[in-house]
Amino acid sequence: MAGSLPNDPSFQTGTVASRLTFRLAAVAMIMLGLHFGRPILMPALLAILLAILVHPVVASLRARRVPDIIAVLAGQLVATLPVLFLALLFTATAPGIMKKLPEYQLLVADVAHRALDAAASLLGTFADRETLEENLRTKVLPQLLESGAHILRGVVGALGSGIGALFMMLLINLFILLEGAAIRARIVEAYGTSNAITSSLDGIGRDVRAYVLAKTMLSALTALCVWGVLAALQVDFALFWGLLAFPLNFIPTVGAILASVPPMVIALIQPELSLPQGLWVVGALIAINGVIGSFLDPKFVGSAVKLSALVVFLSMALWFLIWGPIGAILAVPIMVSVKVICSHVRGLERVAVLLSG
Repeated sequence: MAGSLPNDPSFQTGTVASRLTFRLAAVAMIMLGLHFGRPILMPALLAILLAILVHPVVASLRARRVPDIIAVLAGQLVATLPVLFLALLFTATAPGIMKKLPEYQLLVADVAHRALDAAASLLGTFADRETLEENLRTKVLPQLLESGAHILRGVVGALGSGIGALFMMLLINLFILLEGAAIRARIVEAYGTSNAITSSLDGIGRDVRAYVLAKTMLSALTALCVWGVLAALQVDFALFWGLLAFPLNFIPTVGAILASVPPMVIALIQPELSLPQGLWVVGALIAINGVIGSFLDPKFVGSAVKLSALVVFLSMALWFLIWGPIGAILAVPIMVSVKVICSHVRGLERVAVLLSG
């Protein structure tokens, strides 16, 4: 009787259930660890991305027999100056828009109330019209306005907290650049030149660098176009909206929408602008995101990522849930790294194929 237990269907079902429960618990523990460890893990991942980007500069200087410390400091300078410049611009412009946000809420409410009056006059007279209009004015509209303002505050706050972790990120990046060559040499010494670890590191560096460079160039192009259009049409805080478009454009699809909606709304309600000018802003931003998102992004970023669109969307949603907007920005580089690692580990090659686009 005891010997037949492993073949008993109820025993096998219980074993499968216990394994599934254990794996789900392990996944939950990992997600909790990632969530509560984000004050350290997020700057560390950003530092790794930065180190991957500037590694060719350091490697080129080392190949020219430049002293190691000078090569690393030069790479750190290349990494620091653009980030510091953007951080200073953002911190200088963000308080102004946050201070004027209540005024914009009142302007949006006024426009919405007038639109409700116009819609109510078209509906004619019926018994529940006054009740419906009152509910829209006192409940639905205030909640929508507060939700929109809350989202904008959340995005700006998340980027502000990312700026707060700037110095930790740069410090970690410095140590990665200093220790990177030594760590690789120790791996080669321990496992040889042909092993999954060094192959994965090379592949991750190559693919992530291609993605980040392509995405950075397109995000910078988007930011410049947005700033130029808004400044030319005299929309308030044009520089701020251009700066906001740069990091948000790293979030696939959703980021461009989040970056475009607030300046569109402000252009339509800004007292100094006429309705045709506001509509010009809306059309120009749609055209910018349409051309870059529909034509340039798939051509340059898509060839660098080589991930399934479904995988990109699901990973973005998952990392947004864990780390917020910064997690959504890091989602694609993380999945690119996972795909490269799976492609070099025996038994996981099929996973890499499934993740590919």
